[in-house]
Amino acid sequence: MHQTASPSLTLSRVAKLATTLGWRFAASNGSTLATNDLERNGDAKFQDSEPPTPHSIIKMGSRDRSSMEDADGTLASVAQCIEQLRQSSSSVQEKEYSLKQLLELIDTRENAFSAVGSHSQAVPVLVSLLRQENELRVKVLLGGCIPPLLGLLRSSSAEGQIAAAKTIYAVSQGGARDHVGSKIFSTEGVVPVLWEQLQKGIKTGSLVDSLLTGALKNLSSSTEGFWTATFQAGGVDALVKLLSTGQPNTQANVCFLLACMMMEDASVCSKVLASEATKQLLKLLGSGNEACVRAEAAGALKSLSSQCKEARREIANFNGIPVLINATIAPSKEFMQGEYAQALQENAMCALANISGGLSYVISSLGQSLESCSSPAQIADTLGALASALMIYDSTAESNRASDPVVIEQTLVSQFKPRLPFLVQERTIEALASLYGNSVLSTKLSNSEAKHLLVGLITMATNEVQDELMRALLTLCNSEESLWRALQGREGVQLLISLLGLSSEQQQECAVALLCLLSNENDESKWAITAAGGIPPLVQILETGSAKAKEDSASILRNLCNHSEDIRACVESADAVPALLWLLKNGSPNGKEIAAKTLNHLIHKSDTATISQLTALLTSDLPESKVYVLDALKSSAANDAIETMIKILSSTKEETQAKSASALAGIFESRKDLRESSIAVKTLWSAIKLISVESVSILAEASRCLAAIFLSIKENRDVAAVARDVLSPLVVLANSSVLEVAELATCALANLILDSEVSEKAVAEEIIFPATRVLREGSVSGKTHAAAAIARLLHSRQIDYALTDCVNRAGTVLALVSFLESVHASVATSEALEALAILSRSEGATGEIKPAWAVLAEFPKSITPIVLSIADAAPLLQIKRLKYYPDFAEISLMYWGTQLLLPLDVKIGGAALLICAAKVSHQRVMEDLSESNLCTHLIQSLVAMLTSLGNPGDDDNDSISIYRHSKEETKNDEYNSSTGVIYGVNLVMWLLSVLACHDERCKIVIMEAGAVEVLTDRISNCFSHYSQIEFKEDSSIWIYTLLLAILFQNRDIIRAHATMKSIPVLANWLRSRS
Repeated sequence: MHQTASPSLTLSRVAKLATTLGWRFAASNGSTLATNDLERNGDAKFQDSEPPTPHSIIKMGSRDRSSMEDADGTLASVAQCIEQLRQSSSSVQEKEYSLKQLLELIDTRENAFSAVGSHSQAVPVLVSLLRQENELRVKVLLGGCIPPLLGLLRSSSAEGQIAAAKTIYAVSQGGARDHVGSKIFSTEGVVPVLWEQLQKGIKTGSLVDSLLTGALKNLSSSTEGFWTATFQAGGVDALVKLLSTGQPNTQANVCFLLACMMMEDASVCSKVLASEATKQLLKLLGSGNEACVRAEAAGALKSLSSQCKEARREIANFNGIPVLINATIAPSKEFMQGEYAQALQENAMCALANISGGLSYVISSLGQSLESCSSPAQIADTLGALASALMIYDSTAESNRASDPVVIEQTLVSQFKPRLPFLVQERTIEALASLYGNSVLSTKLSNSEAKHLLVGLITMATNEVQDELMRALLTLCNSEESLWRALQGREGVQLLISLLGLSSEQQQECAVALLCLLSNENDESKWAITAAGGIPPLVQILETGSAKAKEDSASILRNLCNHSEDIRACVESADAVPALLWLLKNGSPNGKEIAAKTLNHLIHKSDTATISQLTALLTSDLPESKVYVLDALKSSAANDAIETMIKILSSTKEETQAKSASALAGIFESRKDLRESSIAVKTLWSAIKLISVESVSILAEASRCLAAIFLSIKENRDVAAVARDVLSPLVVLANSSVLEVAELATCALANLILDSEVSEKAVAEEIIFPATRVLREGSVSGKTHAAAAIARLLHSRQIDYALTDCVNRAGTVLALVSFLESVHASVATSEALEALAILSRSEGATGEIKPAWAVLAEFPKSITPIVLSIADAAPLLQIKRLKYYPDFAEISLMYWGTQLLLPLDVKIGGAALLICAAKVSHQRVMEDLSESNLCTHLIQSLVAMLTSLGNPGDDDNDSISIYRHSKEETKNDEYNSSTGVIYGVNLVMWLLSVLACHDERCKIVIMEAGAVEVLTDRISNCFSHYSQIEFKEDSSIWIYTLLLAILFQNRDIIRAHATMKSIPVLANWLRSRS
C-alpha cells in the first residue's frame, strides 16, 4: 500500500511529465511516434474493455532501437506504469504512484524516455489527463510546453504532428476565462503557427485539420491579437479551401471561424463572395450533413447577410430563401434535438431576417403567405418557419419594427378549420406555443399565460380532452371572456382535476398551473374545485409532484383556505398539513414561502399538533427553514410557539432574529389578548435588547415588534412601566440615516406616546423633527404613523411659542399638507388633519416667531390639496371638527345634523377655505391654481355643485359657520370676533365670483361649464317664489346677478346663446323690484 497523495501532487507530476516529453520530442528531429490507434476525433478516451498493451508490441524509434535492450527491466516498468494510468478503474493513489515512478525512471535511466515516447498510448494518456483537469492544463502551460509542442507540430513526423495537435487542442480549451493561457498563446505566437500549418496542408489530413481548426476556434475568443494574426496569416483563404474539402468536424470549425471573421471585419465578406463560398454554405445546410455543420453554416450565412448587402442579394439569387426556411423547420421535421438543433433554427431564421429586412417582415410575410399556400404540407412548413421566427423574436427586433401579436394570433387561430390535417394543426399549435412563450409579444396579449398553458395541455392530451381544451383556447382568443368562462366554469374545473391523477408530470404541471390561475382570479372556482373533489389530488401532488406542481398546488390550497372556513376545514381534513410541512422544510425558497403562507391560513385557528411541529422546526438544525416557519406562525401561534420565537430573538443568525421579530410583530398586531398579557412584557424585554445592535434588518423588525406591543400600552400597565425606558433609544433610531429604520422607530414612538406619562416626558423637538422627515421621505404607512406621532404629541400640550418655533423650523405644516396631497385614503389623513387642527390654535405672532399656519400664505402651492378636496373629495371622512384658518380667520366646519362628512360637505368646506385664502392674497391663489393646472377642473366641480345644492334655508346640512377675528384690537388687547353662517350655495357663488374677477380665462371656463344657464334657472326659480306669502327673501339672488354681471364683462360671453336667454329673466326680475 502506498501513502495517499494529494490531487495537487498528481497534477504537478503530470504537468512535469507532459512538459518533459514536449521538450524532448522537439529536440529529437526525425523521431516518430506510432499513434495509429489514436481516435480520429481527437478525444483521448479509452474503454475499460481495451486489452493491455503487450510488452512485445511496444514500438521504438529506429534511432534508439539498438540501445533499448531491457536488461534492467525499464521497458516493462514503463509499460506497467502507462497501463495503470490508462485503466479508469485505477484509484487516484495508484495513478499518483504510477506518475511518480515514470518521472523517477526518466530522471534516473537513460533509456526510460525513449521507452515512454515509443509507447503507443503515452501521449493519449497525458492528453486525456490534461482535458480532465483544468488546474493541470494551466500547470502544463506554465511549465513551458508550448514552444516544444509547436516545434513538434512543424516537424516531419506525422505521429508527432498528431500528438502535438491533440495536446495543443487540449490546452486551448480554457475559454475566455483563461487569462493565463491567453497571455501564453499570444506571447508564444501560437496562432500564426497554426495558420501556417493549415496553409501548408499537412499530409496527415483531416485529423490534424480538425484539431488545428478546433484549437483556433477555442483561441478566437480569448487570445490577444488573434484576429490581427489571422488576417496577416491569410486565414480566410485557408478556411475557404477547407470549407469544401474538410471533414465534418473541420467544416463546422471553419464555418464558425468564418462567421466570427466576418463580424470582426466586414471586408472579409467580399473575399467570401469572390470565392463562391456562398453556394457551399447553402449546400452545407442540407439534411445530408451533420447537425454541427448545418448549425455553423447557418451561423456563417447569418454573419454574411448581416454585414454585406451584396451577400443578401446573392443568397436570394442562389435560391437561398427556401433553403433557409427549410433549415428553420428541419429540427421539427427531422426530430433533431440538442444545442445544434436550436442553433440551426435560430441562425437560419436570423439570416432569413437579414435578407428580408428584419424579423418582423419575415413574420408578416409568412403570415400573409399562409393564404396562398397550395397544399397542407406547404402550410405546415410555413407555420413551422413562423414558429421559429416567433421563438427568437426579441426586444431588438421589436425596436427595429414591432410586430402586432394580436394580428399574429388571429392569423394562427384562423388556421383551425373543420377536418384540419393533423400536421397543420400540430404546426399551428407549435406556432401558438412560440407566440405565448415569447416574453416580448405575450405581454401584449390578454390571458397569455392561460393560453400558453392550454396550448401545452393540448399538445399532450388525448383526442376528446384535446377538443375541449381547443374550444377553451379559441374562446379566449376570439373574445374577451375570462378563463373561467372559456373553460365553461365547473365543467372545465372537473376536466382539469381529471388530468391531475393519471397524466404525465408535464401535463400535471400545466393542469395545476391553470387551476392556480383560476383560483387567483375567480372566487366561484374555489367552490368548484372543492365540489369536484379537487382537494385530495392537490394534496397528493403536494406529496409526489414536481417542484413547480407542488408550489402551484400549495398556492391553490392557500386560496381555498383563505376563501371559506368550510373549505379550510376540508383542506385540513385531507391531511394537507404534513405535505406542507415537508415543502416548508425541503422545498425551494419560493416553495417554502408558499408553504408558509398556506400553513398560515390553514392553522388560522389554534391547531396544537401543527403548531407543535412548526415549533419543533424552529428548534431544528435547518436555519434556512426557520424564517419561513416564522411566516407560517404569524398571527396564529400558540403560547408554546411564541415562547420559542422569543428565544429565537437571541439567535446568532441575523436573518432568523429579524424574521422572528417580524413574526412576533404580526402576532401582536392581530392579538389584543396577547398584547395585554404577560407574554407581551416578556417579548418586550427581548425586543429591547435588539434595538442596540448594528444590523439594519434587526433594528427595523425589532422596532416593528415594539410598535405592535405598544398598541395596548394604555391597557397593559406592566408594558407601560417597562416601555418608558425605551423612549431615548427609539428617538435615536428615529433619527437613523436608514429610512426604513427611521419609519418603524417613528411608528413605535407614535404608539409609545399613547401613554400620557411618556408623552409628557418626551421632548417635542426630538419627536417632531424625525417625524417631519418621515412625512417628507417615507412610505405611505410611515407618513401615516409620523402624522399620528405629531398629532398625539400635540394633543396633550399647550401650543406655545417654543413649540410653534419647533414646528416652523421643522417645516411640519407644509409636510402635513404635502401628505394630504399624496394620500387619498380618509383613514390615513385623519391624524394629519387632527395635527393641523391643533396647530391652527397656536398663538399669534410675537417677535420673530410666526404662527404655524402663517407658512401657507408664503407657499400658496399648499392650497393644492384643498382644491383637490373640492374636485375629488374622498367619502366617509369622519371628523367632528376642523379648526384651521390662516392669518385672520378660523374656520370651524361644524355641520348641522351629522358628524359624517359626505363628499359634498368636504367640497363646501374646501370652498370656504379657498375664499379665505383668496382674501389674504388672491394673486397667489390664482397663480397657484394656474401652475397646478387644476383651475378648469375646480370650476367644473363648482358649477356641478350649483346644480346639486338646494336653495338657502332649505337644508342646514350644507351650512358652515365662520369664526372671524377682526384686525383691530380692543383696549384690553383682545381681538373682536364674530360668527356668521354661510350657506353652501352662496360659498360656491362667492368663490366663482372671486375666480371670475381676477382671470378673464376663468370667465370663459365658467360660461362653458354651463354656469349661465344654471344661474338663469336659479333667478327664475327665486322670482316664481317671490309672490308667495311664506317666501322669505335672502341675498342669494343678488349674488347670482352679481356673478352674471361679472361674466357679462366679457364680449364673447355677451354674444353667447345662453346669455340671450337670460336677458328676459333678468328684465322680469328688475321690473318686479321697481
